[in-house]
Amino acid sequence: MEIWSTEGVPPPQQFNFWREVICEAFAALDPRPLANSATSGLSAFPSRVALCPLGEVNGARIESDAQEVVRDFDQIRLDAQDRLFVNLQVSGVGQVTQGDRSSIIRPGCFSVVDTARPYTLRFADRFEVLSFRVPRQMLLSKVHAPAQLFAREIDGTVGLGRLTAGFMHNLLDSADSIPADAGNELAAQLCDLVALSARLGRATNLSTLHASQDRFVHDAKRHIELSLANPDLSVATVAQRFSVSMRYVHKAFAETGTTAAAYVRTQRLRRCAQDLANTVDHRSVSAIATRWGFRDMPQFTRLFVAAFDCPPLQYRKRAASLD
Repeated sequence: MEIWSTEGVPPPQQFNFWREVICEAFAALDPRPLANSATSGLSAFPSRVALCPLGEVNGARIESDAQEVVRDFDQIRLDAQDRLFVNLQVSGVGQVTQGDRSSIIRPGCFSVVDTARPYTLRFADRFEVLSFRVPRQMLLSKVHAPAQLFAREIDGTVGLGRLTAGFMHNLLDSADSIPADAGNELAAQLCDLVALSARLGRATNLSTLHASQDRFVHDAKRHIELSLANPDLSVATVAQRFSVSMRYVHKAFAETGTTAAAYVRTQRLRRCAQDLANTVDHRSVSAIATRWGFRDMPQFTRLFVAAFDCPPLQYRKRAASLD
C-alpha cells in the first residue's frame, strides 16, 4: 500500500503538493480549490491518499478538502487512458458531470466516469471517497447500455447496491492481506457487482430521483432559513453549499411549485414582518430589513407591500394597535 499525505508539508505548499499527488496516483487532473476551502487563505489543506493494487485494478481511499477536480482535453492529451473510475462516496456530498449528465452523489452511493472523455468532480466540503481505477473493457463488457452508466448516482445504500458498496469497503480494508494472484478475480467480481447494480438501479431510478430531490429541497430550505441574514444568499450560493448545479436547484424547487429565489424572498419578508409586529423591537424599518438580507430599501418596500398589502411602517403601527 502506498500512502501520500500533506501532513508534514508546510501549509502554504499543501495544495500544490496535493495537485501532484492525485496526478501521480490517478491520472492527469486539474484540481481547483473552492472558495470555502482552507487553501483559499493559503493555510493548511489536509489530504491523504492510500493506494492499493488489486490485480489490474487500483483501489484508493481519498480524504481531502473542498475542491473541484477537472479532467479536460488538455489532461486527456497529456495522459491518455483507457480506464474507468468507480467512485464510492463515503462522506460529504459529491457532484459528477460528464457529457450532458450531472448527478449528485450522496454518502453511500457511487458513480462511474470515463477517463477518455472530459469530466468534473466537485466536492463543496471535506469528503472521503473510495476510488477504483478499472480497465475499460473489464467493466464495459459486462454492461448492457454503456452510455447509461456514466455520471449517474448508483444507490449503494439498499439492495444489491449496498452489497456492492460493502464489497468495495472490504476490498480496501483487506487489500494488504489479499494474495497477488487473487487480485484479478476480486477485481472481476467488483465489476460484475457494479454492472449489475447499475442495471437493476435503472428500474428504480425515477423514484430514487424524486426521493433525492425531496431530500435536497428539505435540506436546502433549512439552509436558506438559517442563512437569511446573509445578504449574499442566492440560488448560486445554495448550489455551491450542496455541490449541485444551479439548474438542479431550479428544477428541484420547480417540482414543489415555487423557486428557490421566491422561497428566499418569502422567508425574508416573513421574518421582517415578525420583527415589525414585535412591540418590544424598536429598531428602524431599514435596520430590520437590513438584518434579514435586504440591501435595497425601495425594493424591500415594494416587495413588502405586495406581500402584506401595506407599507412596512403602517404594518408596524397596525400591529401595535392590536397589541
